[in-house]
Amino acid sequence: MKSFLLSLSFILCFQLSNAQVSSLPTGRYETLTKDKNSRWEKGDIIIVDDSHYKISGTNETGEYKFSVTAQRIFFTSGPLKSLFAKAVQNNNAPAIVIPVSENEQLGYKIASADVWGYYRN
Repeated sequence: MKSFLLSLSFILCFQLSNAQVSSLPTGRYETLTKDKNSRWEKGDIIIVDDSHYKISGTNETGEYKFSVTAQRIFFTSGPLKSLFAKAVQNNNAPAIVIPVSENEQLGYKIASADVWGYYRN
């Protein structure tokens, strides 16, 4: 019984570790709000390189850091500075999620529903 539970826990851990985003590839992340599947008014998030991004709506740029361990994106400057964002796998591609509830707790009104950035390259 112990070996069965141990094996099961290893399998679950292995599957969960594969579901993590290991990096944010450069390119366009098309942003949609989850409630209406409408475009986010700020525009798409464009990952320029390993530490820079820009927003297509205004062409403003900023810097970010990505934590593989926490699956978090830390926007350190620019138009998304200090917003709470996380990385998730969506159909075997990375996606950026900017959740409403966490950002409202920080005092930011970003949209009426969670904003999802789908990788479009």
